[in-house]
Amino acid sequence: MNKDGNGVVWIYAYQCSESGKPQQKYFPTEVYVRPDQWDKKSRQVKDHPNALAYNSLINRKLSELMEYQVGMVNERHGAHVPLREFHEQFTATGGQKLSFTAFYRMTAQQRKEISSATRQTQLNTLNHWRTAVGEVSFNELDYQVLDAFHQYLLGEEKELTTIDKYHRHVKTYINIAINKGYVKSGINPYNRFKYDKGSPRPKDFLRLEELKLLEEMDTSRITKEQEKARDIFLVMAFTGLRFSDAVTMKPKNITKTRKGYYYSALMVKNQRRKKKEINLPLYAFFHFVGEEESRAQRWMKACLEKYGKKPNKPLFEGLSNTVVNENIKKVAEVAGLDKHLSCHVGRHSFGTNMAVKVPIPTLQSYMGHSKIDTTMQYVKMSKKIQDEVIERIRWEK
Repeated sequence: MNKDGNGVVWIYAYQCSESGKPQQKYFPTEVYVRPDQWDKKSRQVKDHPNALAYNSLINRKLSELMEYQVGMVNERHGAHVPLREFHEQFTATGGQKLSFTAFYRMTAQQRKEISSATRQTQLNTLNHWRTAVGEVSFNELDYQVLDAFHQYLLGEEKELTTIDKYHRHVKTYINIAINKGYVKSGINPYNRFKYDKGSPRPKDFLRLEELKLLEEMDTSRITKEQEKARDIFLVMAFTGLRFSDAVTMKPKNITKTRKGYYYSALMVKNQRRKKKEINLPLYAFFHFVGEEESRAQRWMKACLEKYGKKPNKPLFEGLSNTVVNENIKKVAEVAGLDKHLSCHVGRHSFGTNMAVKVPIPTLQSYMGHSKIDTTMQYVKMSKKIQDEVIERIRWEK
């Protein structure tokens, strides 16, 4: 009820689910009347100067809902439409016919099993899709549309591996659309669409002396946003945290023990499963002889002093994977590093530098790998460091 004693007229929808539990949803109209101006028996407005117009508006809204329901059933080739999904889609589209492009956006925003960083990356792909091909209906999903998207990405001079990532995102949402009945399983356009996926470039990493260049660089030559990207990059390089865990790091999760700083939190990744614990002895990571504290602890203390004013507020709140990747490239250039830096390179640097000294099972635990095969890639990468050490030795006869 508003201040005038008028309330909105709602259209009530009811559906009995397969489990027998009823589902109920309410859809608002634009009609406001007093309780005594509503006839419960006829379900119409009465004794109101605009009763005829209001009743006509309510009937149009009801017809709109019914037509939308029929449209959804037809889109799904006669499949049952749960009331919850009907309500979500009608609300998200404003009653307009759902296109694949809108479905991608709506589904990406609603998926609870993906991290915010993954969601942002997939929505970034959607932006490229919309620029390339616009609003595409489910019926328009064919070879020609995928090829138009592919040609656009080639024109943007994207790397083949990056283009493959974009295609995999689109394919994911086509498969979800198939599972929901919007697209027939036998007409997935990717079944016929073939393209060069490229070869993954060798994973870059920074040696400890290169990380020191970032630590000691002149920050007056970069922006505050670039400095923050540098800071979180070094956090990942000294702790091995994924971006999703580093960006949510809070001061309250860092405790000072007798030995030094210790980080403990729940891993953000794999939200549908039981979350793993992260336990990192920061005081022990890269603690060199002759130095008062470890590199990891020293850097974390600097970040706490700079960003850790509130215990419950993430140190790097507001940063996204995409923004950090853009800024860290400029930081590398200013620091004199001729390497293609990204958030992943920070984590790879930790794994590779630690693999020189740390047993594989221990490194697996610190990096949160489920499979030891994943950890072994860092052991292989660390061979480069070991080979360089051997090459610098001059043997005496």
